[in-house]
Amino acid sequence: MKRANTGATERKWITIALINLMIVAVLGVLLRTRILFPLPGINFGYWLYAHSHFAVGGWITLCLFTLMTYRLLPAAGSGKRIYPVLLTGVLISSVGMLLSFPFQGYALFSIIFSTLFMVCTWAFGWVFVRDLLKAGTERSVTLLAAGSLVSLALSCVGPFSLAYMMATHQRDTVFYHDAIYTYLHLQYNGFFALGVFSLFCHHLGPAGAEKVRYRFALALCASVLPTLFLSYLWHQPPVVIRVVAGAGSVLLLLVLARFAEMARSVKPELYGVNPFARRIGALALMAFALKTLAQLLTIFPAVGNAIFSNRPVIVMYLHLVMLGFVTLYLFAQLLYAGFFATAKVLAGLGMVVFIIALVFNEVLLVMQGLPGVFKVPAEIYLWGLWLAAMGLLVGAGMVALAAGRGIKVEYSFKSELNM
Repeated sequence: MKRANTGATERKWITIALINLMIVAVLGVLLRTRILFPLPGINFGYWLYAHSHFAVGGWITLCLFTLMTYRLLPAAGSGKRIYPVLLTGVLISSVGMLLSFPFQGYALFSIIFSTLFMVCTWAFGWVFVRDLLKAGTERSVTLLAAGSLVSLALSCVGPFSLAYMMATHQRDTVFYHDAIYTYLHLQYNGFFALGVFSLFCHHLGPAGAEKVRYRFALALCASVLPTLFLSYLWHQPPVVIRVVAGAGSVLLLLVLARFAEMARSVKPELYGVNPFARRIGALALMAFALKTLAQLLTIFPAVGNAIFSNRPVIVMYLHLVMLGFVTLYLFAQLLYAGFFATAKVLAGLGMVVFIIALVFNEVLLVMQGLPGVFKVPAEIYLWGLWLAAMGLLVGAGMVALAAGRGIKVEYSFKSELNM
């Protein structure tokens, strides 16, 4: 088990990322309010672009890049000046997307900032992987981290394809939707999942179980591209695509088996982890298992067709991965690292509120997606989802405030030392 105190530079970037999470939650409330009431000047689609792009860039990418830099690399690597420059580039481009998408959708400035964001992530991936290979990190961690950044780079095929099809007026085509699914898959099941598990394998697990972690890393990385073809089954593709998708589903079974094996191997290590962090981490890993099972089930036509044509279920899945798996794991990681040591109660309460709101949100979306089973008036869902969005905002706001207090305490302490 590896544990290191949070450095000042790392703390600054994590705090910024948590503030960005709160902003994402603000946009979520705005979107849910827009569904309930007419808001003049608010284009729902444009603000949805801002919400989703800033969630990926300003929150998850910034937080994962920060943790991967300052947790996986030795001080000689993470201390390079290039990393703050690249993180600044990610932040500026994410804020640029946040400020441009609401007012013009996909147009000149939003495309400029989106392109800048991709360039910054490519540069980060190139620099980081080179430093990671020199660091002699455990092979499972190296494989997962490198695979994560390769998936991120490959996901850019989606936006470039979308830009071309929008320019040539092909928005209502099969390929347009496949480009969206390609981007989402490589982000959620590639970049996010592999990045999270690179941190997990680095911090937890006895030395004697290194082979167990490596087998899991191999299975998870190998599954990324074949399972992409599961996303194409919604339009009755050619046989070759169905065959590759079938191979991907077999790999997902292997991933679940290796995941269970790895979870058993780290169980003794978990007794040394803060109980609250352990519980949140367990919820995150449960969300990973659920999302993997959901992926696996799409190989069956009846299930796949029902999911791909059901917007509430798709939204539920995206929130399950982004909030249930990735965000909760990042919360657990920060608790484990002692990031909230100066504001434990506030951070803990915020996370509890966030989790309750998230569960409420997911349950409502499942119910909304199954109208034949749950006979509930549509207005109940709309107000319930608005309430869940408010809960996510309150929880994220409390966590961000706790992070800000940590920065303030650290600054005050340093000022006293310098007097």
